[in-house]
Amino acid sequence: MTYRPEPDEEFSPRAEHARIPHARRRTSLRTLLLGLAALCVAVYSVHVMLPEGLSSRNDAQGAAQAAPAATGWRDVTPGEAYAIIQQRQNDETFMVLDVRTPAEYAEGHLQGARNIDFTSPEFRDRVRSLNRNRTYLVYCRSGNRSGKALEVFRDLGFTSVLHMNGGTLAWNAANLPLEK
Repeated sequence: MTYRPEPDEEFSPRAEHARIPHARRRTSLRTLLLGLAALCVAVYSVHVMLPEGLSSRNDAQGAAQAAPAATGWRDVTPGEAYAIIQQRQNDETFMVLDVRTPAEYAEGHLQGARNIDFTSPEFRDRVRSLNRNRTYLVYCRSGNRSGKALEVFRDLGFTSVLHMNGGTLAWNAANLPLEK
């Protein structure tokens, strides 16, 4: 007994499935392959859309261990920050920024740091006046204010900013020296 489609059903998908053995299996495989292709496109799209510091986070961490002076948008530990400061202390394209209040800055700051108070109304204007081609290491007391300051740097188009996690609290916990 052979299936014979109705005359108006000759080119319909239902008639096609009836004539092809294992058509469901092929459709499932096709669906699986299309789903896999869609997943690959989605992952690639997310990778391309992420900021450079996030999309290459593992590469940046590996590079930081090999060469602590690596630039871009990324977080650094106090130990990494100390190594970068020592390596780039005479580098004109590098600057350490303390975004705490002047009183906190006077109590002790990282070597060569300049103070720009995050709570000051002129903060955004002072950051705007900085050279966008430099690399900046930004820190505060705990990492909260400097984390918020990163948004200002990003809004103003800075391309190379390092954020010290934990601020001076983590710096002191690592027994690293402060200048007064």
